[in-house]
Amino acid sequence: MHATAGEGSDAGTAGAGDSDLLRGLKILLVEDDFIVAFDMQGLLQDYGAEVLGPVSSVAEGQAIVASQQADAAVLDVNLNGEFVFALAGQLRQQGVPLLFATAHADDDALFPAPERTAPRVAKPVLPSVLIAQLRKLVGR
Repeated sequence: MHATAGEGSDAGTAGAGDSDLLRGLKILLVEDDFIVAFDMQGLLQDYGAEVLGPVSSVAEGQAIVASQQADAAVLDVNLNGEFVFALAGQLRQQGVPLLFATAHADDDALFPAPERTAPRVAKPVLPSVLIAQLRKLVGR
């Protein structure tokens, strides 16, 4: 399942009644670009989620996963030259659903076999696409 930036509307903030769509969920956010991380964090919070992070490295993500239980995760693939797949594998072992938000969404060869089935959203990510994909992940 690959969502492209062109799917859905480009609504940037939660509308009336939408602010509870992710209420009570802890979402791990792993993104190395400060501006992108800041925007995604605000968006997730607007929809009621508690954001774990954002963090910009695999080690920081692993530290959070070791101390807190995430309900879902949004992972950038390339973190300043470090691939996130070790963390993705750890999350899968814990049963945490995840999606990749990446400029490499269409590059199947980049993804290890276990991660090829995870949803991917192409950057730049439209807010509506990210929220819709997260809702699918957690069954809301």
